[in-house]
Amino acid sequence: MVTTIIISNTRECHITITHDDTDPGAWVVHCSKKGLLIEKNLTTDWFTNKEQAVKFADVMKRLPDKMFNSHLTKRNKSDADNIQ
Repeated sequence: MVTTIIISNTRECHITITHDDTDPGAWVVHCSKKGLLIEKNLTTDWFTNKEQAVKFADVMKRLPDKMFNSHLTKRNKSDADNIQ
């Protein structure tokens, strides 16, 4: 069974965590931005446990919109590396 947790559901920042019970080591964080007709996927990050995925999603949710967009374009995975 696939489980989806919605962390943020605003137009500027739609963040979900997806987990499939058949693959216990895969937690996927999707960050996207909703437009008028489409939803643009900004980033997809994979984690090995729920705690890491939730921490990363919370970091992304707390970033202001300008920082969120520039963080995604210049990102070197430092936030993901710091989450342990």
